[in-house]
Amino acid sequence: MAEKVRRNDWGDCIYNEQTIIDEIYQNPDLDISKLYIESPTQYLSALKELDIDLPNIQAEPIRTDSIKEFDKKLQERWHMPEQYRNIDVLRYLLDRCQNDSEQERVNKEYELFEKKGFIKVLQFLIYFIDTLREKNIVWGVGRGSSVSSFCLFLIGVHKINPLLYNLDYREFLR
Repeated sequence: MAEKVRRNDWGDCIYNEQTIIDEIYQNPDLDISKLYIESPTQYLSALKELDIDLPNIQAEPIRTDSIKEFDKKLQERWHMPEQYRNIDVLRYLLDRCQNDSEQERVNKEYELFEKKGFIKVLQFLIYFIDTLREKNIVWGVGRGSSVSSFCLFLIGVHKINPLLYNLDYREFLR
């Protein structure tokens, strides 16, 4: 179904009517009340005309917030203890560095994370990795361009030191 979906600028999945009909035929228990449809008018009028008791489908939401404001509101709803919300990420990362070249790399990467507005994401990742460690949950070694980030390595998101392999972090943070 994913290839038949359009995403709006806020990340909402918007389905066309035919896609939803196809999905209902394949999965009659599908809860379509949680889906957004480009134009639910025909569906809703058919329900009314046939007097059928099926869930309503929502139209694509009209958002008045900018994408930046929308993201900020969502980030405020993340479950994260206060100590992690207030953590100084740069200090956290620099404290884990063992030499000047590592500190220089952290400063360069951090500047890009900050420019992209990802500091809250880093705070959450610190909390998330601490929780995994606390609960003895195993996670992967790392994959994709994220392994080029020394900051993510220091947090523990992946186990590949990008400095050993001269990986360019700008590929990850472009």
